[in-house]
Amino acid sequence: MPDIARIRANVGSMIEQGAPEAEIDTYVASEGVSAEDLRDARMDAGDEQAYAALAADPRTTAADLKGFVKQRGFSLNDADIDAFMAARQQGSKVGRKVVYEGEAHPPVSLAQNLGAAAGKFADAILPGVAGLDRGVHKVTANAAQALLGNEEFDPSAAFQQGKDEQDFSQSLFDAQHPNASTAASAAGLVGSLLLPEARVLRGSGMLPGMGNAALTAGGYGALSGALNDSGGGRVENAILGGVAGAGLGAAAAPAFRGAAAIGSAARRNVPGVDATARFLENVPRRFRNQPLAQPGDAAAAQGERILADELPQGTIATGMGTGGAQATPQAIEAEVARRAAMNVPAMPVDVSEKGRRITGWALQGNGPMATRARNMLLQRQAAQGSRIRGHLAEELGPAVDPVQAVDQINRRASAASGPGYQAAYAQPMVLTPEIEGIMRTPAFQDALPQALRNIRNAQRDPVELGFRLDRDGNIAGTRTLTVEGFDQVIRAMRDAGQAAMDTSGFRPRNTTNSVHINDRVRDLRGHLADQNEAYRDVTANYADEMALRDALGAGQEVSKLTGPEIAGQMRDMPQHAQEAWMTGAQTALADEATQAGLKPTANVAQRTRQSLGMSGAGAHASMGDQAKQQALEAMSGRPGLMNRLADRLEAEDQGFKAFHEAFGNSKTQPRQAMDEALSGQALQVAGRAARGDIIGAVASVLFQGNPRGTLRFKQDVQDRISELMTATGAADVQTAMRAIARRAQQDAAFADALNRAGIKPSKIAAILAASQDTSPTSTSEGEDEPLMPPVYTRANQ
Repeated sequence: MPDIARIRANVGSMIEQGAPEAEIDTYVASEGVSAEDLRDARMDAGDEQAYAALAADPRTTAADLKGFVKQRGFSLNDADIDAFMAARQQGSKVGRKVVYEGEAHPPVSLAQNLGAAAGKFADAILPGVAGLDRGVHKVTANAAQALLGNEEFDPSAAFQQGKDEQDFSQSLFDAQHPNASTAASAAGLVGSLLLPEARVLRGSGMLPGMGNAALTAGGYGALSGALNDSGGGRVENAILGGVAGAGLGAAAAPAFRGAAAIGSAARRNVPGVDATARFLENVPRRFRNQPLAQPGDAAAAQGERILADELPQGTIATGMGTGGAQATPQAIEAEVARRAAMNVPAMPVDVSEKGRRITGWALQGNGPMATRARNMLLQRQAAQGSRIRGHLAEELGPAVDPVQAVDQINRRASAASGPGYQAAYAQPMVLTPEIEGIMRTPAFQDALPQALRNIRNAQRDPVELGFRLDRDGNIAGTRTLTVEGFDQVIRAMRDAGQAAMDTSGFRPRNTTNSVHINDRVRDLRGHLADQNEAYRDVTANYADEMALRDALGAGQEVSKLTGPEIAGQMRDMPQHAQEAWMTGAQTALADEATQAGLKPTANVAQRTRQSLGMSGAGAHASMGDQAKQQALEAMSGRPGLMNRLADRLEAEDQGFKAFHEAFGNSKTQPRQAMDEALSGQALQVAGRAARGDIIGAVASVLFQGNPRGTLRFKQDVQDRISELMTATGAADVQTAMRAIARRAQQDAAFADALNRAGIKPSKIAAILAASQDTSPTSTSEGEDEPLMPPVYTRANQ
């Protein structure tokens, strides 16, 4: 019987040496065998068992298998051995049966290749999912066959068989169609970028980005590990994959944000970087025929960014610091419009403390927009006095010539009170003991000569009023005085009481003499009113000319009066006198505003608030003299007057503060401007360096730097802030605030994009890391690898 093994070995040698096919055929025929005899040949049972054990050993290489079969007169197809080694590397179990070429699977069909390509694509998205799918299908088929009684139900073995078949088909596809296999894997890798991502934490900040990336990468790492049964098994791989993925995800957002921050800091602070970045930005724009980025665009964007970041951290300045509305661009626009409706030329810089500080720094620049903004503030400040005079006129009434105004009030009062006084004077006069007692007082006696002079100056006859005169025209008796005669004496007594006041101090003060005279005036007038109803009514409702002038003078002292003093004066004044008092007050306040406005650096609004007793009139906010405000409002007869005027004056006061932020003459202003120019981050860097934390200082510089830039970039940032924060007119203010809001939206979108950009690579890295084969690559020397139970037949030749 021919020695088939020897003949096959010789044929193998001839093939390796490149012998022609005809020479090989001649040799085979000389041995008395045919090609079919060689193909049907088998190794003996011992060699097959040894070959199966060698193939299952993870230490065995392709060369080892080829050498083993060559010694026994057989050979291995390179594609088959490569597919076998790849499948074993992926964890497929090795069967105990040796399959020969005649028993090998039929040629791979197009459908099988497409299935293998689909598996490669799916496994590139999520490693192991193709084997999982094939295994589930096998389990389903096994269950159906078991119900029919065709085979025993063994889901574990069925699942493993399906997984191994998928692994082998994909490995064979790798070997036979390497380019197509690579393309399918590449497409799957791109597809993995589209896997869903966690959106549990909202916002574009660092923490939401880290959290969502950790959840996404951790979840996919755990899922990929659960599909990997190598090493410690699926559970262990899922835990390790989840932990590793979460760590990769949490690190991704800071890494991407750090890279962006380094680039931004370099652009702001390193000369030439901005120009280079702008050149690179314009390359694609030129091809797309888009507008080119211009010098200063990045700086303008940074100025908008600073405002978008810092303004909402403050509040709208209303209610002398008691307002709590967040200073968003929309709220600033609305507040500027509200103030403009009160005839206050407000700017965005006025309405928040944060905005004033930022703009104060920007106005230190020397660019054209900063210069223009400073000039606008100067012009507005120069007109503050006249504007406040206008506010007072609109709310209190126009400032007029006080003498002329009193004359007009007196004429109206006289015309209105004439019939009342005629009726009162027509009543008979009754001398009561109380009146007679007052007539004996020095106050009454001293007033008689003045009353007589007043009557004669008015070209009246004193006798008609009840005066008895001697031959020389002097007073001889007063018991016959009429009601009008007594009224004239009362007016003279009142003048004497005023003359007796002490006028040497800050304001006129009562003396003992004036107090007694005024008391007798009230007493006498009261006694006349008791017996003469008409007199009571007319004196309660109308003031005479002197009373009007007195009220006018008292009103002109409004800045010096307290609430109780004004209320006391109001109680003693008839209606027309109150009108004269308000005329004096509004004229005095308007004149004070005009006078104060002559000094360019005066805070006219604060001085006026102080004169009116409003809150915040001093160095610090306070409740103010509420009694004075209530008394003024009652005296004016205009409900809501003080609240409306307070709104106007507060808006003007904040406009002054914006002016003072840029032009204040404090000796510490240069230092404050420099402190403001240095960002909080820069101060933090200096603090770290001082503490010896050099690494931390360098890291802070790299990741943020000076957010306001240096050199020309800084000047352009200052120009943009100055332009936006000193916008005037509804349209310009709206445009400025919308630019800030739009920048905030763009920055939020960019930050969110950085977060998403960090999720994708961390997600893929977690998936790939968790899918790695963690089985040991070698066994102890001399230890035989145990053979696995047969699962399915595979061609191993």
